[in-house]
Amino acid sequence: MKTVDHEEFNRLIQVANLKPRLKKELKFENSTIELPDDWSEFELISIADRTGDKGILLLQPKETLFIAPYELTRRIIDSSTGRDRAIICDFCYTWQPGSNAASITFLDTATKHSVGFLCCSDLACSQHVRTATKASLRSRAHLRENLSNDERVSRLKSRLLKKIEQLHLQPIT
Repeated sequence: MKTVDHEEFNRLIQVANLKPRLKKELKFENSTIELPDDWSEFELISIADRTGDKGILLLQPKETLFIAPYELTRRIIDSSTGRDRAIICDFCYTWQPGSNAASITFLDTATKHSVGFLCCSDLACSQHVRTATKASLRSRAHLRENLSNDERVSRLKSRLLKKIEQLHLQPIT
């Protein structure tokens, strides 16, 4: 992903079709403070509000940048047992225990309906597919996955492209 500074980020959210309140509440510095200066190994980055439950995803699986507003619900509770439920992320295919599981909801721009996916609660899918987190190592053991990091990155990009198409997102220029 191309690196975006604060000035470029402000320009991007002005041209994006976002609600004014969300534009005002996004915390760019807080969301990107722990990211490296070079974003080339990121296919998605979350820019959240102060609660971390609402924000936008910057998605760039190929050359084109997309912005998708989201709402995040942390922890998936199994209705029959009342316990946290483990999931496999719909983006990066990382197994997450219930304490690190979430569901993310987007608005389909064509139909105006909500679309939900299971995801990692930290939205660090780009790092998970590169085996740069403890969660990714735990996931590989649970799923008995023997794909290389490059194959996992390729799968993430493919899945993101499908989600972008499914949500009818328009590229940001």
